Amino acid sequence: MRKVGKNPKSKAQHEADKLLQQYLTKKNPRCECCGSPVYCGHHFIEKSKSNILRYDLENLIPVCLSCHSKFHNQFGFSYLTYNIIADTIKRRGQKWHKYIEQTRHKIVKTDLDWYNSHIQRLTKLINGL
Repeated sequence: MRKVGKNPKSKAQHEADKLLQQYLTKKNPRCECCGSPVYCGHHFIEKSKSNILRYDLENLIPVCLSCHSKFHNQFGFSYLTYNIIADTIKRRGQKWHKYIEQTRHKIVKTDLDWYNSHIQRLTKLINGL
């Protein structure tokens, strides 16, 4: 388990990440790829590669543990592993993929206010389920 930093920004980021996963797994009980019970929301574009997509629900894919492993092993030697990305793009469509690719390069200031705004938004979404 990842340690949470002591500063307010790190704590807010951890809280927002936790709420995001909570919302996605409640909203989507089944894996988008295979229909098994959902394990987590996988970031199509990794959090480390795009802050602006970190809390964008369009960038999250509800997946089971097996499919989540396939996404993370995308550069392995398995034919099935490679296809999970292509299958996701096909399932979600080119319009979705274009949005993700265009948005991923935008810059956002990830300060405490930014994380708190996502905490508030995600809390409202969870309470609305």
